[in-house]
Amino acid sequence: MSTLLELRERVQADLDLQDETFITDSDINTWINDAIKKAEAVIHTLYEDYFITQTTQAITAGTYLYSYPSDVYANKIRKIIYHDSGKTTSHEVRRVPSLVEGSERDIYSTGSNSVLQWSPYNSKSGGRQIRLFPEAGRAGTLIIWYIRNARQLVDETVDEVITLADAQSCDIDEFERYILQCVKTECYFKEGDPRAMQSKQLEEQLKVDMIETLSNAVPDNNDEIPMDFSFYNDCEGV
Repeated sequence: MSTLLELRERVQADLDLQDETFITDSDINTWINDAIKKAEAVIHTLYEDYFITQTTQAITAGTYLYSYPSDVYANKIRKIIYHDSGKTTSHEVRRVPSLVEGSERDIYSTGSNSVLQWSPYNSKSGGRQIRLFPEAGRAGTLIIWYIRNARQLVDETVDEVITLADAQSCDIDEFERYILQCVKTECYFKEGDPRAMQSKQLEEQLKVDMIETLSNAVPDNNDEIPMDFSFYNDCEGV
């Protein structure tokens, strides 16, 4: 995986921009991140399992609201598994079929060993959250499988240490040629270079190649990409 610095230097070397002042490093960084977003949109449309990942969330009895993973894409939770603290008990935390059933669980399921369910929740103060049912909850750990965003190559703070963007890696490495070509097109257009249209055509061809690659992608041990029925499941019981 190439870093932001490596991607920027490849563009500058290919277009002989090392001593350029009209097109700045900041310009190129912005266009790289824009290109990542364009590639990400295609990937999420055609094969979102490219970005599937998991995280863990410790939960406590009596607490029923938890934040989504910080890098979740469009609140797309694939599966949640509950483990108790000793990992002796596990179950899938299914989405609650209806808010009526969820409310009834809050009222009647008050024991410490209740099977958990969940629903998306979005309050003005807390934003997007996972709402567990029953609200009495239980202690343990949630393993959350979800679809994440592509990494944006920007400065960020991790454990109070500032990570410089130049050292961050692009995590769509299979399609770096498309990302680079998008950036080159922007460079040409900014300079009024007549090669801009030719660059745009190559960019579109690389996009077609990316679409073809993603369309042929299949999960392990399966012959086809499963259809996304999340919309229908979400509407169940409404």
